[in-house]
Amino acid sequence: MTGYELVFITDPNLSEKDQAVVLKKFKKNLTEFGGKLIHEYVWGRRRLAYEIAGNDFGVYHAWYFTGIGKTVDELQRQFGFSDDVLRNQIVKTEDLDAEASFLHNLIPPREETLGKDKVEKSVEDVTKVSKMTEIESEIETEAETLEKVETDSVD
Repeated sequence: MTGYELVFITDPNLSEKDQAVVLKKFKKNLTEFGGKLIHEYVWGRRRLAYEIAGNDFGVYHAWYFTGIGKTVDELQRQFGFSDDVLRNQIVKTEDLDAEASFLHNLIPPREETLGKDKVEKSVEDVTKVSKMTEIESEIETEAETLEKVETDSVD
């Protein structure tokens, strides 16, 4: 069987449950028509280069599978019928594992990405708190100065 790379973009407005239903439907179509899914990657929600069907964002997916010509034709047909898929492209590949490992190196595991975001957010929060503390101390100093001036002028 021949190896293929499939990249498709799903509607970002779908819930996680609806995304799962769409993916399950296409996996079923793939196996029904003689294909076998080898590797599956989810890039996640990304900004599109240009607006598609009123969307600035999309959820990117990449699948590596084996199949015959009929498999590819049927997948293309099914993607064409679906309103949940914004764009798709299927390309024949020589070495599935090499292509998949290249993509695997590009996409960080989900936990690493979440951890990095949390660290950046924590640093942001600490910076905001320290700026607020500086501003509060400046206000207190100005208030003390005004209080002192008012006290001196009353005497």
